[in-house]
Amino acid sequence: MKSLVKVALISALLTGASLAQVPNAESPLQNTAVRFSPGTVIRAELAKSVDAKKAKVGDEVLAKTMDDFFSDKNEVLAPKGSQVLAHVVEVSPHQGNSPSTLGIAFDKIVLKNGTEVPLKASIQAIGGPESNAAAFNDPMAASAAPGTPSMSSPGRGAYGGTAPNPGGVPASANPTGQIPDTTSGAAINGRLAPNAQGVVGISGLSLSTGAAQDSLLTSPKHNVKLDSGTQMILHVIP
Repeated sequence: MKSLVKVALISALLTGASLAQVPNAESPLQNTAVRFSPGTVIRAELAKSVDAKKAKVGDEVLAKTMDDFFSDKNEVLAPKGSQVLAHVVEVSPHQGNSPSTLGIAFDKIVLKNGTEVPLKASIQAIGGPESNAAAFNDPMAASAAPGTPSMSSPGRGAYGGTAPNPGGVPASANPTGQIPDTTSGAAINGRLAPNAQGVVGISGLSLSTGAAQDSLLTSPKHNVKLDSGTQMILHVIP
């Protein structure tokens, strides 16, 4: 009788351990549930500076989101401050008559709970840190751009890839050539507007699409250097 009771207890413990492992087994599926649909606009800022004079191909580029992103069910998918990871795909310092270049490709967003969400995006607009950008801001910019969304509005994300165009203003970046510097109405109180395009408030810098569909920054007279806090409007691409 004691042997039967012992066997029953061992069997119950093993069954409990097996059930406890089920959530862990499902976690990879949960990690792939969050998606950003093509056309989504993401505001981000660099968490550390990037200098074409020192950078190498493969170096990590780290940024963080500036807004919460919600699903259609009002669930927070990507909270403000989530890490945006990218890497350098091409770089060259300024030498003689050769311009300096810096190509950046985006890889993923890491949520605060550690979940990694694949991210394929291009830089739609780039500008200096918010405190610096305020100096270039046109006081009439808000009235000059009546369709510009409020900077305090949270972004809308896509859950499971079902939302056709979650949040922000879709960009129309030129996929084949240089993106123009359009500063009119591009910043509100120092913050880049979601519909901003090109380079805003940074002189001598241009933005285009690189050979590997990366976002290519070019400076003909100086080394490309992006300070910590540099703002970016990212446009999710297919």
